[in-house]
Amino acid sequence: MDHGGTIFMQCLAITWPIRLEYFSGWTALGLWVVLSVPFVLLGVRSLAGLGPVRKWVAIAMRLIVIAALVLILGGVRWQRQHKNLEVMVLKDISQSTLNVRDYPGREEGHTLQFVLENYLNEASVNPAKPRNDRIGVISFHSDAQIDAMPHERLMLESRTQRDPGNGTDVASAIQLGLASLSRDAMHRLLLIWDGNMTSGDLERALSAAASAGVPIDVMPLRYDIRNEVMVDRFIAPTWKREQEDFHLEIVLRSTNTVPVEGELTVYHQNVPMDLDPATPGVQSTRKITLRPGIHVERVPVPGQAEAGVHQFRAEFRAPNVEILQSSGASTAAAGDTLLQNNSATAFTFVRGRGKVLYIDNSIDNQGHLLAEALQREGVTLDQERRSIDQFPNDLVTLQNYDAVILVNVPRGAGGLSERQQELLTSYVHDMGGGLLMIGGPNAFGAGGWQGSKLEEILPVDMDIPAQRQIAKGALVLIMHSCEMPNGNYWGEQCAIKAVEALSNRDEIGVLSYDWGRAGPGGTQWDFPLQEKGDGSKVIAAIKNMQLGDMQDFGEAMNIALNGQNGQGGLIHSNARQKHVIIISDGDPSPPPQSLIDQYVQAKVTVSTVSVYPHGNFVPPAMQNIAEATGGKYYGPINANFNQLPQIFIKEATVVRRSLIHEPGPGEPLLQPLFTPTDSDMVAGIDAVPGLRGMVLTSRKASPEIKVPLVVGANKDPLLAHWQTGLGRAAVFTSDAHARWAAPWVGSDLYGKFWAQVVRSLARPPMSSDFDVQTVQEADKARITVEALGQDAGHLNFLSIRGQVVGPDMQPRDVRLVQTGPGMYEAQFDTPEPGNYVVVLRYQGLGGENGMLLSGVAVNTSPELRDLRSQDAMMELVARRTGGRILEPWTASAMDLFSRENVRQTASPMPVWDRLLPIALALFLLDVATRRIAWDWASLKRAYATATGRIREFTTTRKVETRQSLDALKKVRSETAAEITKPPQAPARPDPSARFEASSTAVEGDISRIVGGAENKPVPRAPKQTEPPKGLQGERDTLGGLMAAKRRAQQRMKDGEKPKDPS
Repeated sequence: MDHGGTIFMQCLAITWPIRLEYFSGWTALGLWVVLSVPFVLLGVRSLAGLGPVRKWVAIAMRLIVIAALVLILGGVRWQRQHKNLEVMVLKDISQSTLNVRDYPGREEGHTLQFVLENYLNEASVNPAKPRNDRIGVISFHSDAQIDAMPHERLMLESRTQRDPGNGTDVASAIQLGLASLSRDAMHRLLLIWDGNMTSGDLERALSAAASAGVPIDVMPLRYDIRNEVMVDRFIAPTWKREQEDFHLEIVLRSTNTVPVEGELTVYHQNVPMDLDPATPGVQSTRKITLRPGIHVERVPVPGQAEAGVHQFRAEFRAPNVEILQSSGASTAAAGDTLLQNNSATAFTFVRGRGKVLYIDNSIDNQGHLLAEALQREGVTLDQERRSIDQFPNDLVTLQNYDAVILVNVPRGAGGLSERQQELLTSYVHDMGGGLLMIGGPNAFGAGGWQGSKLEEILPVDMDIPAQRQIAKGALVLIMHSCEMPNGNYWGEQCAIKAVEALSNRDEIGVLSYDWGRAGPGGTQWDFPLQEKGDGSKVIAAIKNMQLGDMQDFGEAMNIALNGQNGQGGLIHSNARQKHVIIISDGDPSPPPQSLIDQYVQAKVTVSTVSVYPHGNFVPPAMQNIAEATGGKYYGPINANFNQLPQIFIKEATVVRRSLIHEPGPGEPLLQPLFTPTDSDMVAGIDAVPGLRGMVLTSRKASPEIKVPLVVGANKDPLLAHWQTGLGRAAVFTSDAHARWAAPWVGSDLYGKFWAQVVRSLARPPMSSDFDVQTVQEADKARITVEALGQDAGHLNFLSIRGQVVGPDMQPRDVRLVQTGPGMYEAQFDTPEPGNYVVVLRYQGLGGENGMLLSGVAVNTSPELRDLRSQDAMMELVARRTGGRILEPWTASAMDLFSRENVRQTASPMPVWDRLLPIALALFLLDVATRRIAWDWASLKRAYATATGRIREFTTTRKVETRQSLDALKKVRSETAAEITKPPQAPARPDPSARFEASSTAVEGDISRIVGGAENKPVPRAPKQTEPPKGLQGERDTLGGLMAAKRRAQQRMKDGEKPKDPS
């Protein structure tokens, strides 16, 4: 490509402020010529009678009209050149920036990101900065995100807090920066970077910036760590059998130039291992002297009697270099600099009998009834994990279990967190695990599972069809979270989660304080109380909230209860359950007691959430409101704000209690009914006793769902199950204990029924004829499967495929290919540190099939392996785009708004609406030129007259002299005397005188000489009409006008008289 020609054309487009949108200028010129030639030829012949001037003027008008039409068709744009500059800052927040040691403020304990933000804020208010120039910020690690849109003053207050990522993708940051630049300014980027990257196509990003003419300035973040010790790799076997010994390998690396002494500790299931079994006692540490380079330590692991996932963690501790230097040691002291890369994890699957995770949240601690019945039927339960707070927080731990049972477990606070829900969903759908959810007052829709990820893999929906006429609930949210860090963001997240927990028929309203209306009356409805519907409108309103500093709880609570400006409150709602949630720091004035009494009388409960209060306690106002109305109070919450949405989910379920169906006193029990199905869960079960309650749900619209048991005329699902992804999920919407299922807890069928349900859901055992190994290789992992038959022969031509789930919880497909007899391999990317779990399904030509489980732990982030910044890479970015290298923390680096190498840009403005009337005017002028004859003499006289008149007004008059004034007075007096003289009668001729012709008399016919006279009778003079008497004096007066009017009226009357027929 000819870059010089491209730049020339771009510069020409700027200097020549006209641009066509739909075709090029040459195309427009050619089109104009093609259209103009016929008009010129026809005009020359058809306009020949107009004269040369008028003819060519008319032709010129037509050519100009054609040119205007061609420009309109081509989408002509006027290029408005920009004067302002827009700078987008790309700020690296990846883990590698933790290596930077040399920056101002570090001694005071400030982080690098804090110092950078202060630096950018100062640059945005620098007096040398042009007033209308703008600055924005994009932060990036493995992902790029806009922290602040370009503005004249940098605004970082409302940005979302981000954790350091495990990778660096500077290319995506550059591309996002280019995409976010506005079209009404010139542009440049500022890249604050250390030169290291782990992903992305930098070459493509730089080409895009260069072609767009956007220079990229680079502010280097330099470091060079010479004294470092790290755990480079931690290797554990993927699979082992029960009671089979194996070894762990810990690979250590030292960049010191001299040996470094340190201690190694290895943990098994969070318990320190004995690293020297030959020595009496538990030797939990091993002293090691590391020489420069790579060092490998082997740790023996005795055979394990318990099947499942066995997790290990290795830690190495060496003297910290900075501590040594601060204590007076030599600057070349050997040791360790970074602590973040001194540990690693690994795990091994031990084959054996599977077990089930049983999470019990039953009422009155009755969960032991089901647990004991399952154990009598031979189902192995994990005895160490029973309560909700013991639910696993990582996907690897969940691989210990073939199935998971949740008994009366809610969503949110007091139940499973969003992270745990995501893990459980992936465990079932992607990893092939089994899930059984058993009901209770806090389960299903009554437990807030509406709209959750877990609902997606269950065979039932938490919402009920509208035709069921179930009593609805009403919820009002009073939002005052502006005093906490990122208050608007957390307020939005809390409100959205509460909305998601409601059904479509429940009512929802949102109140906040409008910061633009200070003083009383500032509280307003962001979303007036009404049915949720599909939730799109209320969520849109929540995202538009601008939370202000509320002054009085009374005003907001009064609006929530009684409404405002014709918009009803909770007191006007016909909902059965009515609830209010308040989130605040507790500063607003408490409501009056009379308003609290109204809430109690209306049976409206209020729960409060105290965030960032002034003091480490729940403000009295928040506690009193909740206690007086029968609600709950939470707090104080000064950190871990992730729990806030969970609290809102839990409180939103208060209005969903109508989903619990319990027969009243004297009413018959709920009788389960069997449906025609081939479900193996109810095989051999002839009858199920009546139930005292259940949570109402509705079956998903899928033919794959089986519902063996229903209740009532509406056939509400009682037992339902289906295959979801690689796993299976089932629900039992009543409970399994004495509250609702007392009639059959003691029956013989009780244990048999539940054992059949659990076994039908459980993941099948792994095949012992396959050896699966997964090892890390650089930024990838390799899976190797050796398939052996029962006769120790190789199994060939198998189809092995599955999924890999990493730390981001996103499943990735993987397919193994055969590389040798019975050998199959595949690779997958490991871009982030963490655990990668692999689930494979195999199928052979002979019908053999099964499941394989594997995985690998990726430990040290690539960010913490690069111990030196890359100056060459940073210089390449600046050189390729015409940018500058700005040394940080210097005065020159403050000049972020330099115009150096910035390409002049312009905004195209449509002008067709202006060309159209011009073309119309020219067309009319063309018509006038051809239809109207031009009189050049008249035009000249008119021109002379006009210029004379103009000259009269613009020429300075002479000042009159004394002589000229006397002359004017004389003329005026003489003229007055002539006027005052009496008129003289003309002289009468003498009647006795004779006419005598002179010698010069004319002879002959005088008409021949004079001309104009004819020998015709002379017509009589017209008879003069005298006006009527008495009207002579009315000619010049109003009376004359009236008389004329009367005469006209009289003539009209006379004209209307009929003529005499005679």
